[in-house]
Parts: sequence; structure tokens; C-alpha cells
Amino acid sequence: MGKITIADVAERTGFSKTTISRYLNGKYEYMSAATRERISEVIKEIEYKPNRMARSLRLQQSHMIGVIVSDISSPFSAILYSGIADWCEEHGFTVLLADAADDPYKERRYIQSMIAQGVDGVVINATGAEVEYLNEVNRSIMPIVLADRPVPGCDCDLVSSDTQHITDASLDLLLRKGYERILFATRRVGTNGIRRLRFDEFVKQYEGKTGRKALTLEYDKTTKAILANTVITQLEAARAANERLAVFAGNGVVLSDIAMLARQQELQIPDDLGVYSYDNWTWMDVIGPGISVVELPTYEIGQECARLLVGRIKEALSEEETPRLEQQTVILPCSIVERQSL
Repeated sequence: MGKITIADVAERTGFSKTTISRYLNGKYEYMSAATRERISEVIKEIEYKPNRMARSLRLQQSHMIGVIVSDISSPFSAILYSGIADWCEEHGFTVLLADAADDPYKERRYIQSMIAQGVDGVVINATGAEVEYLNEVNRSIMPIVLADRPVPGCDCDLVSSDTQHITDASLDLLLRKGYERILFATRRVGTNGIRRLRFDEFVKQYEGKTGRKALTLEYDKTTKAILANTVITQLEAARAANERLAVFAGNGVVLSDIAMLARQQELQIPDDLGVYSYDNWTWMDVIGPGISVVELPTYEIGQECARLLVGRIKEALSEEETPRLEQQTVILPCSIVERQSL
């Protein structure tokens, strides 16, 4: 067989070229699951590669990549974007930014918009709710790299931080400082892959190290009162048991809630309450006595995501009939910054 085209896919499936084109461009709104599955099967069967993975049959590379962050108001997103944008500027790519606001619908809509605008690939801080869609786009339309958040079942490349080892080191620090009672507080986990990983690692390692049941709390921005009630309850229990309580915040947003709580309740850090957190944002060095934190390689994650994505773009543009590289996972080390909150 000569060069395989979209017409071959249409003939094998029995669908029109328009339907195949809509599939390749991620426009599934009026397409049944059976239709999508049949098209996907035929594409794999005849080893059809969309023309240079150029969406809507474009033949020209745009040298533009998309970046979809989960919360543009978060310093994490700004640092991540800086890493991506700096690398891209050095290597001749421009960046298109969108904020999905942790909304799966917005996430899908922005991916479709970026496909339509001709980006060569996307870096995404994913909600974790669109596994099948991410896989289909990554396989058939353009490469996707996951930033920070793992997505179970997703075939996209991933760049994240070493949660396992930093949890081990963090718990050793907290226990060494005399905090027998540790509350891990996080915003609602849901399908957020990095929150799930941090939560599960804390539970497994705390219980393994202490033989005690782990104390955890999930809440959202509408239920912050639960955080206050839980911290006060655990403080009272710690005092009754002659123990010290520390709160381990799942990210910088949670830490800001804890700092506000301590101020409202007139709690002294670390005399009344030990505080420790993921993320090392500028303000964490100046509130209270300075907060001990996990320094995440956020900028470096952004740089590595850009590097991986451009590598995938070059792979897709190659004229050589070489097999696609296997999924890549890059895990970067974290470090601890000790201040006076413990």
C-alpha cells in the first residue's frame, strides 16, 4: 500500500472524510462512542498517521505550543509557565496560554480551541477527568505532555516531582521535631493526580513509621470552616494527650488557609501549632516565623515539559518510518527548606 490517507480511513470505516476529519480534530460532540472506537481501530490497523500530525490536514508547523494551567491565580501556574515560556523562547517556539480553572469541560474546550489554532502540541496541568480524550488527542492529533499531575490510564508523557522520597524526608523531619500528631490537610482530591499521590503517600508512610492511624482532611473553598473545626479539635486532643500537633499542608493554597486560621484563632506558630507545607512561594518566608516547606522543582518541571513536547513534535514531523518512543515519565527531586514554623 502507498501512502495512507484520510480517504483510506474513510473507506475502511464506511464514514465520510468529514467525519474522520472531525475525529482527528477532537470534535466528538455529535459522534457516538461506537463511531469513535471504529475510527480509532482502523487508524491503528492500517497505521494511519495524520499528515505530520497537523490538525485539519495542515502541512505547516506553527512553532506554537499550548499551555493549559489549572488555576492561573496560583503562583504554581506562574512559575510553571515561566519555565515553559523561557525554554520555548530559547528554542524558537511561542506559547499560547489558557486557564481551565480545574474544570474538565473547559479543559476539553481549550484543547479543541488550540487544535483549531494550529498549535503543535500542548502542555497541560490536567484535571484528570478526561483520560480517554487526552489519549485520543495524543495518539492521533498532536502530542500532549502532562505537567506535575499524573493521570492514571493516560498514555501521555509526564513530568512531575518525587513525592515518595520527599514525603519520607518530611515525615522524618516532623517526627524528629517531636510532632507525634500530624494532620495532613488538602483541598478536595477528586481526580487531581498530584493531590491523590501526596495524600496516599502521607497515609502510607505515616502509618508505617508510627503505627498510628493517619489524620487527614479534605475540604474545598466553600467548606473552610471544616478546616478550622478540625484543627481546633486536634489541638485539644493533642494537649490532652501531652502531644504536639503539626499541620502538613498539601499545597500553598492550603497553607494560606492555615495561616489565616492561625491569625483568627490567635494561635502562635510554632508554640501552639507546627506548620509545614508543599510549595515555596515568596510570601512563605515572611509570614509568622517563616514556614518550613517542600521546595518543588516547578520551574524545572516547566522546562522539562517543553523539552519533551518539542521532542515529540519533531518525532511526529519526521519523515522516517521509526516507531514512536514509549511513554516517558520524568520525576524531578524536591528539597526541604527549614524555617522556624516547627
